[in-house]
Amino acid sequence: MDVKWEHINLIGRAFLEFSLPILIQSSVLITFLLLVELLLQKKVRAVLRYWLGILVFVQLILLPIQSSRVFLEYLNLLRTPEGAQFVAHNLTWQGAVFLVWLVVVMIMGFVLLKQAVFASKLIKQASEANSLMKDILVYCCNCMGVRRKVRLKVSARVTGPVVCGLLNPVILVPDNLTPSLGSRHLRAILLHELAHIKRGDLWVNLAQTVLQIIYFYHPLLWLANPMIQRIREQAVNETVLDVMGRKAQYYPQQLLDIAKAVLRSPALSLGFMGLVESKSTLDIAHS
Repeated sequence: MDVKWEHINLIGRAFLEFSLPILIQSSVLITFLLLVELLLQKKVRAVLRYWLGILVFVQLILLPIQSSRVFLEYLNLLRTPEGAQFVAHNLTWQGAVFLVWLVVVMIMGFVLLKQAVFASKLIKQASEANSLMKDILVYCCNCMGVRRKVRLKVSARVTGPVVCGLLNPVILVPDNLTPSLGSRHLRAILLHELAHIKRGDLWVNLAQTVLQIIYFYHPLLWLANPMIQRIREQAVNETVLDVMGRKAQYYPQQLLDIAKAVLRSPALSLGFMGLVESKSTLDIAHS
């Protein structure tokens, strides 16, 4: 008798009993939010719609906590002589499902960790911004009301402006972008990235990524995540427009100019979910 298989079968059986109610309840909420977004996307500000979407992730965090006692009770029940008769000595399909879930979570977690290490190296390799760019950053921080320390660096390894770092945020700007666009466009870039920092979007994005890894089997979550990221970008743009005041009329054209400049870059790139918050991406053509 293989005791290891028995333990895995026990956990697998409890895991499925535990996961199914969460899958059903979260699916109902996500479906409701998708319908609300479809109806309200042109009628309600993105800032309000975004926080409505965050309810999905709050639910996915709270449901396992609320159900943890039931999970433990069910697992203990299966360990009793009465419950042991339902546990096979060989690997069951419930145990196999749990093992597949565990392996996929470990692989995706390793990829996320690898991306975090790469982002850290990217920041270290970037050059410090010149004094003029730093002065513009100070001006934008004052306009956005960001009091924490934010660094600005220039890198040849990024295809577009991004903000990295949870505790010590760093804004990375492509070295070929600023000279071609000028100080006004740099202000638009910095205000956009500072809005992400002020709103705590990097933390929310990281939570999204971790939950996406844990609930990778949830098909509706793969639909909800891009939707919430899109609404977040709209909310950030609304924040920037509010801060710019009378100059807000130039912001859409500035975004278009920046997008055109970014698209001219031929570099291979990859988005960093949870580690980078921006519409742009990071270059992964590193040696």
